[in-house]
Amino acid sequence: MFQLVREYILFRRMVSLKKVVFIGTGFFFLYFIILFPPEAKSDPQPSFVLGEYASFQANGDIRRFVGEVLYFDISFLWFKNAATAKIGFYEKDGTYYSSLEAKTKGFVGFFTGFRKHIYRTNFDIIEGGKRVRANKFMRKVIEGGNVEKSEHFFDYNLREHRWLNYENEEMTESSKEEIPIGINFDDVLTAFYNFRNGVYGPIRKGNRYTVQTIPEKGNDKISIYIREIEQENQIRIEQGRKPGDELLIDLLVPKNIFKTQSGRLRFWSSKHLIPIESTIKDYILLGDLHAVLNRRETRQQAVPVKPPSISFAPVQH
Repeated sequence: MFQLVREYILFRRMVSLKKVVFIGTGFFFLYFIILFPPEAKSDPQPSFVLGEYASFQANGDIRRFVGEVLYFDISFLWFKNAATAKIGFYEKDGTYYSSLEAKTKGFVGFFTGFRKHIYRTNFDIIEGGKRVRANKFMRKVIEGGNVEKSEHFFDYNLREHRWLNYENEEMTESSKEEIPIGINFDDVLTAFYNFRNGVYGPIRKGNRYTVQTIPEKGNDKISIYIREIEQENQIRIEQGRKPGDELLIDLLVPKNIFKTQSGRLRFWSSKHLIPIESTIKDYILLGDLHAVLNRRETRQQAVPVKPPSISFAPVQH
């Protein structure tokens, strides 16, 4: 009997010792895994950079922009996201066109009469698909119950530019002029896509470009300047901006286009030529406007509503 009890006690001790060894070994391996985790074997994922996209090409058939829509959030003074804007390139029934729409919202919208800017251009595709040229351009500014609108028509066979101005649907001006030989009148939307396709020259830091635009109130040029690297770096330091491969672009347009006092704009553009941050200087009554790219979407054959409906009206002499 005594011998059986003794063997039982020895057996229990051996079992307990094995448990300790087993548990201790488990904790050791757990501790080792935490300190030295195995390398994860997963497919590398491409990093996302705002304003860049995989299908980018510096030039080519300009119709590749069809379906691209860029969305922006706009702030000014101490009002964040006080307005929105979007610009897109569309095709419907063989008609190519672009539209830019910007509007205030919320409290700022109430304060500004829910101001809305609409720009639309119908394009001809020329130079073998390399370039767009406007045949119709419309600008409309809506503020409360007031609507200001201008329409421009371009006939390059007759070398004739016609325009009509309206206040609340009442025509206030109607006239025409000759388009000089060798000149295209590129509005802001036309210039935006032509610039991105290298029509005005190679895209390089330090380069300047002059674009002939629709003559209006003595202004007929759009000036584009890509800042040199030294200037860009200095402005980065002043703005506390990290080093990067963006382009800093200064733009001067006729003041009446965006209702500004100076016509000056500044863009930080991605290396794929999409504005990621923009400043519109001296917007009337509101000061500087700051726009930030929210997203880029591509929708094949995307159509928001319909192409601009613009018809000729008789020109009064």
